[in-house]
Amino acid sequence: MPDIILHHYDTSPFSEKFRLVLGLKGLAWRSVKVPRIMPKPDVLALTGGYRRTPFLQIGADVYCDTALMCRVVDTLHPNPPLYPQAASPLQHVLAQWADSALFWTAVPFTMQPAGAAFIFEGAAPEVVKAFAVDRAAMTQGMRRATTADSRAHLVTYLSWLDGLLEDGRPFLLGAQPCIADFSVVQSLWSSQLIAVPLQKPP
Repeated sequence: MPDIILHHYDTSPFSEKFRLVLGLKGLAWRSVKVPRIMPKPDVLALTGGYRRTPFLQIGADVYCDTALMCRVVDTLHPNPPLYPQAASPLQHVLAQWADSALFWTAVPFTMQPAGAAFIFEGAAPEVVKAFAVDRAAMTQGMRRATTADSRAHLVTYLSWLDGLLEDGRPFLLGAQPCIADFSVVQSLWSSQLIAVPLQKPP
């Protein structure tokens, strides 16, 4: 079977999601680091215009979007399963929510001034500005929550997730990890990196 080649960069949350999936599967893989921002001429040529990170290459086939990438790897390497039957169809609902609503709540909270200073520590001002411009273009038309709103929503979301685990289960939907666990982890991963305090209001 051809090598698994992951095109990614270190601080990409969705890349971390897929790296963890590869770890669950115990698979060897090759790493290709891609730029965090445009221009990405080599990336666009290889993906047919897809600019997001990560993407997966297996032989002559290139797969974009981690939802598809996860299904491809699980089909090729089914054990241990990424979509265990015991987790029920709820795992897909929870994963989609985490990859969208939870992610876009956690990111603005993480990118508040204290978090951004950590993430871009040592970077020249023009690098930080270029990153902001690049991400603004990527999310054009999207409503951006304030830091206060993000914090309030994140507290609520985390309480929901805590509720799933309060019976002592090791993973969100039971005894085995499933796709929902990886989607939730990636959405919160960057917040953990900068150790932003998040306590419930008194």
